[in-house]
Amino acid sequence: MVLRMPVTPLHVLPTLAAYLLVSKRVHLFAFFSAALLIDVEPMLYLLFGVPVPKIPLLLGGESTGVHAITHNPFAIIILVAPSMTILAKALERVKRFWLTVFRDAVWVNRSIRSIYFSALLGAVLHLGWDLTMHHDINLAFPIYSVPNPFINQQSL
Repeated sequence: MVLRMPVTPLHVLPTLAAYLLVSKRVHLFAFFSAALLIDVEPMLYLLFGVPVPKIPLLLGGESTGVHAITHNPFAIIILVAPSMTILAKALERVKRFWLTVFRDAVWVNRSIRSIYFSALLGAVLHLGWDLTMHHDINLAFPIYSVPNPFINQQSL
């Protein structure tokens, strides 16, 4: 029996709750966009029919599954958080436009460090949520294959 990942837009709910706890210290856009960017990879496979690749690991073996590339600490630190930091800083360049669109908004400038931490936090929260739901997450990617220690093989 093949189990397929359900469409779970409910990832936003626990992320929203966490954001409300730390909203004074984190960058809104970086936090939420990083939490959503992680799921671009599974969406490519499940919604658009892109073939799931077999990715060779550095110490042998291969990683496969719809959560192979973006659902791991390495990808969050090297790919997701930096890309959302760059995008958030790029949005600051056009803040005058955003302030005319959202007239009552108050723009809070954040440091690159704060934006990176915000993206990191959003992505890690998403990964933590997914660790309880999906068996194909490899926390040691791209070095070697480690089964998800937080779930058995009968997951979604």
